[in-house]
Amino acid sequence: MQGAAGDDAGRGAEEQVSRRARRVAQLRDAQERGEAVDAAALERLRRDQRAWAAGAEGERRVADVLAHLTRYGWTVLHDVRWPGRQRANLDHVAIGPGGVFVVDAKNWSGDVRVSPDGVRQNGYGRDAAVEGVSQAAAAVTTLLAPQHRSAVRGVLCLAGQEDQPVVRVQGVTVCGRWQLPEHLLAQPARLSVYDVVDVARHLDAELGAAAPAPVPTPRRGGGRTGGRTPRGSAGRTSARSAGRSTGRSAGGRGGRTAVDRRRRRRAALGGALTRLVLWLGVVLFVVNVVLPRMLAG
Repeated sequence: MQGAAGDDAGRGAEEQVSRRARRVAQLRDAQERGEAVDAAALERLRRDQRAWAAGAEGERRVADVLAHLTRYGWTVLHDVRWPGRQRANLDHVAIGPGGVFVVDAKNWSGDVRVSPDGVRQNGYGRDAAVEGVSQAAAAVTTLLAPQHRSAVRGVLCLAGQEDQPVVRVQGVTVCGRWQLPEHLLAQPARLSVYDVVDVARHLDAELGAAAPAPVPTPRRGGGRTGGRTPRGSAGRTSARSAGRSTGRSAGGRGGRTAVDRRRRRRAALGGALTRLVLWLGVVLFVVNVVLPRMLAG
């Protein structure tokens, strides 16, 4: 959410890092006690931990640059659920005069090349990541009123590539971290000031916060683990997998945390919208009252 310097950005990924770190520590303790632990599965769990950590850092970097948009009347949501998918999230959703932008942050390392023909990392095609952004934007589009649906765009932001120029790839905008706010501010006006307020409030209520994902559990004594591709791995398609509901009651610790976070997010949004409306009132007063008097004098 805007106004909090992206406090929610990367939160889900950080939770995954902590959970995997605890699981790794448990398995290492089991090894020290002489219990059989699948070494290959343990190593995969460590790789997952590193990948989620890289993903969380990438989301925080992108949130930092998106924070610059708030002074221009934009609202930014972070780490929210993917509509219609129980186990996936959207990294960022930016709402402003230029439209609604669903932003997926990729903290890729190595040689990243972008052209209108596609995106490649270390020689491997990343068309699945681009397609994932298109699907995420389409999912958000279904939540909006018909007159606002044409304002939705998908963006793949390369958090580790600061100076990547803006390139259109398969209908998705791909750009570097520092190019992202410039690109959004340069967009033609698609939403009025009132539309921005209404759409931001609606999406904040509809998207909410992403749910935590389960941690794959390596079997002791051998065997493969069940589990999905980690946050920063090459096989990840688009938004980070977020996982099933924890099953805790609303009165439990997890329920209170989610409710408190949602209240903070809505309070921040309400304050930002109030400032935006006041700013608009001042502008209208100057244009309609002050300037005519000055010109008449």
